[in-house]
Amino acid sequence: MLILQGTMKFYVSVYGGAPETKKEDDNGKDGKKKPKAGVMEGLTLFWEHNYIKGIFAISCLFMVEVTIVDFTMKVLAKEEFSTLHPCVNPADSCYGTGGLSAEATTAFTTFMGLFGQATNTLSFFLSLLGTSAVIRKLGLRTTLLLFPSLCLIIIVWIRINPTLWTVFGAMMLLKACSYALNNPTKEILYQPTASNVKYKAKSWIDIFGARGSKALGSVVTNAFSDSATNLVANGSLVGMAVASFLIWNARFMGLKFDEYMETGFIVGETDKNKEGESTESLEMAISQNEEEDTSCAIEGDDDETGQKKPVTSMV
Repeated sequence: MLILQGTMKFYVSVYGGAPETKKEDDNGKDGKKKPKAGVMEGLTLFWEHNYIKGIFAISCLFMVEVTIVDFTMKVLAKEEFSTLHPCVNPADSCYGTGGLSAEATTAFTTFMGLFGQATNTLSFFLSLLGTSAVIRKLGLRTTLLLFPSLCLIIIVWIRINPTLWTVFGAMMLLKACSYALNNPTKEILYQPTASNVKYKAKSWIDIFGARGSKALGSVVTNAFSDSATNLVANGSLVGMAVASFLIWNARFMGLKFDEYMETGFIVGETDKNKEGESTESLEMAISQNEEEDTSCAIEGDDDETGQKKPVTSMV
């Protein structure tokens, strides 16, 4: 934490802090501050545009499956190590309570450490070597379908063979592929969207949507957590239903992305800022006005020389 504070101090000293939002008018008095974007603005954009709903599904709903599979792995691990290292000593606190013995706790901790190392190593190499190659070779539409299809195959695999190491491998693939495939394609989908979507709706999706999906997965695991068998049987059904919906949604989003990129349609572009002009149009007009000559200029007479001069047209 101390290193983090030092890093931020170095960043601010080199690049500066956030710009001042307080403005002054011609009389030196404080002007009005620009109103801050609220949570409801992102939620409104989400409600109005199906394309944003599709991004939400790709960004968040797979976490329902991940939460179910992750809890299944931990339940199976607890049963496995409880059997290998039973609590048989009456002097131990775990005796008669169903808890783990000291040996079982150590084995479980080692198992979870191995899982973390394997998952992050696989994620690193897939992100480093596989992401750009897969998107470049298969294209965005096929890559969008790849991750939910893999999720469906993994869930079916767990249902057929619900062993600890099967779930270990499945969970490792799910997390690694979510980092290497799902996250990059999700970010690409924001290209045909306006800035208000990128900042307002995306914030809502990344924060509230992701946490809500994890909570929904926890509801499923809590409902079927009485035994590993019941959890695998019912949790896999929920996972297959979610994966099937994500496959349909990925196909829809791939078609819409190609359509919007070809036509130049911008999702949320009609949403105006408080001054009645979109931010994108305002920035374009300013940049055009700073140019000495532009392709959209018309000629007018210079007041002093009588010569023609370019006059920029601001749209």
